Amino acid sequence: MKIIQISFTLLWRVWFFIINIFLIPFWAGISIPFLFKEKYYPIAYWFHQMWARCNLFLMGFWYVLEKDKEILDKKKQYVIISNHTSIMDIMLIYSLMRNHPLVFVGKAELAKLPFFGFVYKHSNILLDRKNLSSCIQVFKKIQDKVDSGNSVCIFPEGGVPKSSVFLDHFKSGAFFIAIIKKIPIIPFTIADIKKKFPSYSILKGGPGKIRIKQHHSIPTTDLSLKDKNYLKEKCFHLIKYQLEKFDREKIKNR
Repeated sequence: MKIIQISFTLLWRVWFFIINIFLIPFWAGISIPFLFKEKYYPIAYWFHQMWARCNLFLMGFWYVLEKDKEILDKKKQYVIISNHTSIMDIMLIYSLMRNHPLVFVGKAELAKLPFFGFVYKHSNILLDRKNLSSCIQVFKKIQDKVDSGNSVCIFPEGGVPKSSVFLDHFKSGAFFIAIIKKIPIIPFTIADIKKKFPSYSILKGGPGKIRIKQHHSIPTTDLSLKDKNYLKEKCFHLIKYQLEKFDREKIKNR
């Protein structure tokens, strides 16, 4: 029985690569013309969303979104943060933030991937954490993107943590930017995808429901940089508490 399950999971993972062998070149081809002028980025962003939603649908994922009561201002920029467990987190954020074109801050290594790397490089901001000058340039690029009317998504854990880590310590970048630019933060808590599409093994996972909590935005207008650590800890504990709540609900519903 275990061999059958592993075989199914492996085929399902292969299916993910097959999907993107066709989707990524198509997505790249139609979105590239809109990447070189900032005013056309919302059009490219729409294609990014279609790519993300197609991936989720074809992989058999659907999400159940729980939201605090709030109507987001379509004309406002936000700093989006979330726990990070899988490449699917990117697709989920694209799908959820439909009315707020955003850019991700991601690993520089992603630019090396064929087709995907080219689009990712020209759509988002790449960070080489080993290079100090790269980190400084990234803050400048983020501010430029915000000034152009885009929101920004940063995974404050700094990458996908080890499978044994429940929620890694947050880095300060997202909170520094939010305070400097006086932009509200929207925290997301994403459950289930860590086990359903883990980054640490292609022999584990499977399709199914993903639970997501969109927390109320946190204003930063009255904050200064001395409040950065307070804001970081507040968001960390908010997401950690929600992850623990999701776990308790899962155990209760078994």
